[in-house]
Amino acid sequence: MDINLIRTFIEITKTGSFISAAERLHVTQTTVTARIHILEEQLKCRLFVRNRSGANLTENGKHFISHATQLIQVWEAARRDLPLPEGNKVSITIGGEFSLWNPLMLAWLNKLRKIQSDVAIHVEIGESHTLHQKLESGLIDIILVHRPEYWAGMQVEQVLEEKLVMVRCPSKPEPYVYIDWGKEFRQQHDAALPHLAKTNLVINFGPLALFYLQNNGGSGYFRTRVVQAPLQEGTLELVPQAPEFSYPVYLIYPRDKHNLATSGALEILKETLSDEISWSQY
Repeated sequence: MDINLIRTFIEITKTGSFISAAERLHVTQTTVTARIHILEEQLKCRLFVRNRSGANLTENGKHFISHATQLIQVWEAARRDLPLPEGNKVSITIGGEFSLWNPLMLAWLNKLRKIQSDVAIHVEIGESHTLHQKLESGLIDIILVHRPEYWAGMQVEQVLEEKLVMVRCPSKPEPYVYIDWGKEFRQQHDAALPHLAKTNLVINFGPLALFYLQNNGGSGYFRTRVVQAPLQEGTLELVPQAPEFSYPVYLIYPRDKHNLATSGALEILKETLSDEISWSQY
């Protein structure tokens, strides 16, 4: 399939007009019309209804949007991955949530580069739902997330039992900073601590929140392994009698897409997890 047909379809859905799509793609309106005609012939259905207000998607067109988006993503991934860098035999893409880049993803990547030096590695850090979508469409090989989504053919394994604990700066324990660790945390937190459900500072990125507390004082919830060193140094302390929240980490990968690179990456991840003394200090 000509990828330009898909790009043209997506531009029309964005702009709602064949004319506007032609301008954005720097082609003539006749070219846009011809591309959509070819695409509709290949799919054996109409995708747009044209009228004075522009171009409206048919029901088939609406259904095709997700497929078109995935086709573009797969094509871009192929362009990114090929040709392989000189000296590399295969490539692998791993992904993780923002909160896992440090220390876990960083420690895993360090070990991967040392052991699998002949493998081209792509790392994607993002939010959970996007990582799941890319895994399902084949754009990512392995992901690490806190809240797994389940579907047929995916292997889901809990690899780490993390906790979120409330810490504070001994010299300046106020104010409370609401660190947003996701929907389930918000529900549990607000039920257990309703008086802290509304604050004037909310941060949804743990590393930023930690830097903020260490520079400005205050209290908030953080992952146990990340605050382990500051707790030992005495720059932070646990808040007595504050509830703790479970925050496990899950490994997800397709069962039927194993190769030597992905199998090796999985083994290296498990070695990294067992070597907790080193990675938990990042």
